[in-house]
Amino acid sequence: MIQSFDKQFAYLSNFFPSPILLNGQEWPTVEHVFQAAKTLDSSEQEQIRLAETPGKAKRLGQKVHLRSDWETCKHAVMVEAVRLKFSQYPELLNRLLSTGEEELVEGNTWHDNVWGDCQCPRCQNIPGRNLLGTILMQIRRDLADYKGQSHV
Repeated sequence: MIQSFDKQFAYLSNFFPSPILLNGQEWPTVEHVFQAAKTLDSSEQEQIRLAETPGKAKRLGQKVHLRSDWETCKHAVMVEAVRLKFSQYPELLNRLLSTGEEELVEGNTWHDNVWGDCQCPRCQNIPGRNLLGTILMQIRRDLADYKGQSHV
C-alpha cells in the first residue's frame, strides 16, 4: 500500500508540477485545473491558472463564486484533470503503472477525508473516502488496459 503522495510518490499528488494542456491553455498542475473549475467566472479562472503555486491556486479556489452545480460535477472534474495529467505525460503514466495493484491512499495531515485519508490524531477515527486514490487506481486500470491494447 502506498500511503502518501510524497517523496518517490509525489508525482501522484495534484500539486506535482505537470503542466496540463486544456482548451488551448496550459495549467501548471491538476490542482490549478480543479480549483478553477469551481467557478464559471473567466477572470477568477484565469487568476487561478496564473497562481504561482498549487497552494495559492487552492486558496484562491476557496474564495471564488462557486458554480451552482459544483457538488454534482466536482468528481467528474477531478477524474478528467487527473486523466489528462497521466495521458499527457507518458513517463508519469509508466510510474503510475509501475505501482501495479498497490492500493493508493492520499494520506495527509490537513484533514482531507474526502479526497484523501487524514492521518492526524484528530481524524484517526474518521475513515477517509480517499476519492483521489480511488480515481488514480481507476485511471491506472483504464490506461493499463488501453496501453495493453495499443500493442496488439
